[in-house]
Amino acid sequence: MNREENNQPYNQNTERLKDIPKWTRRYAQNRTLTILVLMVMTMLFGMFFAVLVGFPFALAVAGFRKGNIILGCVGIAVLVAVLVAYFKCLLILNRKFGGKNRGLLDRLLDQRIYGKEGTVSTPQPKLSKKKKCLGIFVGIVYMVCILGSMELAMIGYIPVKYLLPFMALFVVPFGVYQYFILWPRFGPVLLIYPILYAIHAILIIAGLPIFFTGLFAVPLNMLLPIIYNLLAYLIGHLYSRYTLKKLKGLTHLEGEAANGD
Repeated sequence: MNREENNQPYNQNTERLKDIPKWTRRYAQNRTLTILVLMVMTMLFGMFFAVLVGFPFALAVAGFRKGNIILGCVGIAVLVAVLVAYFKCLLILNRKFGGKNRGLLDRLLDQRIYGKEGTVSTPQPKLSKKKKCLGIFVGIVYMVCILGSMELAMIGYIPVKYLLPFMALFVVPFGVYQYFILWPRFGPVLLIYPILYAIHAILIIAGLPIFFTGLFAVPLNMLLPIIYNLLAYLIGHLYSRYTLKKLKGLTHLEGEAANGD
């Protein structure tokens, strides 16, 4: 009897040790706050660039329409200067974080965000030359579909009500494609994005008015894929907090509760 009682904690600890690789993998796959920060930075940079380009462009158009050649030329000059500065910034960023330094920004942010939690790695998908070419092709097709949908909606060929369901025809397959390409690194969290978008599109077709209307209806509705993508990575980060707590609990091998303290 005493031997069985003595072996019981040992058996429990053995089972808990077997769970460590599983929870470590889940923790590593859901350290997604780095990607979330990168996406927000990209969005803010894009919005800033759009404002910088939009203002002089509107100025030039207004000047030429009113017959004010000087104002129109000033607008064009400012627009050219903004574009030159933009491409110079891209070249600088490419020298610092592109080429041999590709992924450096990701690593720096990851160290800044998760540095206190230690280092953990996930298997990087090994892509053949054909898969890389396929990825480029799929990315180009996806962007063409996005821009084409925006243009068709703005000129009225796609009613605003059906813009999101129409976009679901390529947004959802693209999200699933991303999962199958990147799942070793990020796991099932990537599927949250296409699933939520598909549900949203189905609810609109069912008659629920869950879409934007008005003057800025098209750009606001087209932000939805980005919002769901951000939400997926946020959920992944929150889940990583749970998995980290679980891992901390598994390191207490004295029969204590897995409380993560």
